[in-house]
Amino acid sequence: MLPAARAFLDDLLRAHGPSGHEEPAAAVWRAYTSTFARVHGDVLGSSYARVGPDDGPPVLLLGHLDEIGLIVTLIEDAGEDYDGLLRVRELGVWDPQVLVGQHVTIRTRRGDVQGVVGKGPRHLMGADDLARASELRDLWVDIGARDADDARRLVEVGDPLVIDRPPAELANGRLASRALDNRTGAWVVAEAARRAAAAGALRVPLVAGTPTLEETLMDGARAMAHTVAPAVSIVVDVTHASDIPGIDRGGTGRIRLGHGPVLTRGLGLHHGLYARLEAVARAAAIPFQTEAMPVSGTTYTDVDGALDALTGSAVALISIPLRHMHSPAEVCALDDLDAAAELIARLCLTLTPEDLWDR
Repeated sequence: MLPAARAFLDDLLRAHGPSGHEEPAAAVWRAYTSTFARVHGDVLGSSYARVGPDDGPPVLLLGHLDEIGLIVTLIEDAGEDYDGLLRVRELGVWDPQVLVGQHVTIRTRRGDVQGVVGKGPRHLMGADDLARASELRDLWVDIGARDADDARRLVEVGDPLVIDRPPAELANGRLASRALDNRTGAWVVAEAARRAAAAGALRVPLVAGTPTLEETLMDGARAMAHTVAPAVSIVVDVTHASDIPGIDRGGTGRIRLGHGPVLTRGLGLHHGLYARLEAVARAAAIPFQTEAMPVSGTTYTDVDGALDALTGSAVALISIPLRHMHSPAEVCALDDLDAAAELIARLCLTLTPEDLWDR
């Protein structure tokens, strides 16, 4: 991984960007891709980076930009000593257990505000409360406000927040951070487009895009698919690594960090495009793993939105193995990101206007 690309990944991970509020992360992504592509956005905040020729059947690479976060729903103001504490709700799916005690950054119209997630101490809990898991209604955010008026001076209802946790490189090229779901995918599609453009041999238009709202509404991918009308679509997201205790591998398959990106086979995904990806990977000695789409037919990725929107596109799903998904301590392997970008770039260089995808 080139130093500039590694720095780009770090900048993406540090950027604020919960679902529906992706603008800071989008600014980082657009600044990087504008050095090699024609870049623009849309009304939902999704970003497009176009390389290659202007004419021909387009290829669309999708790596959603949003992360899970929280949103302020209430500033306590009931004439109590705890007035000024904030109540929050989810932007995306959280396990409330991982929120307790976390530091958070609230993005407001006047700038960032720091806070912490609080919960009643176990010393003061009854037996019934100790026996059950915490729910989001049991938690609050403390910004240090003296009272409700003081809190309203700093934040407003509707302000979004994320966990304040910078990325940290672990041993053996492992990376721990919040927002690896799915800034890794956003990085991969940008880097794949950069590498394909640098090769100077693209025969079809290539659009790398970062849809918004995947963790909540999935509208970003649908809008991008309608706009680009691609012949080929590749979604890059994360998948559950099974190299941790307590995982039922009958459901996940054997998915390990550092063993390459994961190619998915299953309902709605294009068999021929999967075979092309597999052939490219084997020819270039790029490691990869395989997983099966569940019988339900849903991937819980932008594939679902793209399949809803597209009727004439061959769709593939490539995933980055991830431990501790939807937590502030997600862990991936940097080599898997690099291999995914290289595989997609090489695949795009094989595509021609004459490719037929009908089955």
